[in-house]
Amino acid sequence: MNKVFKENQAQQCEAWAQLGAVKRSIILTEASRKLADISPNGEQAQHLFNHLLAQAQKLEEVMCLEGATGESNDLYLAPRGKTMVLATESANPIAFLGTLVAALLTGNEVFLRYPSRQQLCEEAMAVLNESGVYAGVMSITNDSELTTLLNISRLAVVGAVGTPQELLQIGKDLSETDGILTQLVAVTDLEGCSEMFQPDYLERFCTERVKTVNTTAIGGNASLIELGMG
Repeated sequence: MNKVFKENQAQQCEAWAQLGAVKRSIILTEASRKLADISPNGEQAQHLFNHLLAQAQKLEEVMCLEGATGESNDLYLAPRGKTMVLATESANPIAFLGTLVAALLTGNEVFLRYPSRQQLCEEAMAVLNESGVYAGVMSITNDSELTTLLNISRLAVVGAVGTPQELLQIGKDLSETDGILTQLVAVTDLEGCSEMFQPDYLERFCTERVKTVNTTAIGGNASLIELGMG
């Protein structure tokens, strides 16, 4: 049963990643209204959500790079992978919910951790699932020790909300973990969430990939290689 569950969850996460940012944004736009309702300041929350969701089309842009004659190279963004959305005791719930929206919009699997607001996590998950986010894409991890969670296999991103001192410690803990390099996406402006309005904020939840096609190969269109670039 556990193996079947994991396989189904993996399939749901892959399907969510392949859905595309624009289609994900449609689902998340529907959910954002209800997420704003469960936040401390609905107007501020909706403003943040709208800003993030408006960038969906940009996330799907493909840049054509120069290459050798008879070769095309397309640069595009893809989900980075397993992402922990983490809030400390001092965090602003609006920033936490905004980070959650960002992680989902960019197509990642998400683990939620906000121990002091367990109910908010549960309500947010319910709202998102009801709006169409696939059930296996999100889970709550409040019951486990943070140092243990930071060692989740192939954890790609930690989207953290807290004071600079708190996130400095989280960054230090991450540097001591084994496995792949985990990106820390920090929000320390707990009132204005200014980091989330920076032009590269959403891109930090993504990885760059290049698809190279040799248009002179047999058949005229043979895909040679697809590379992830951090």
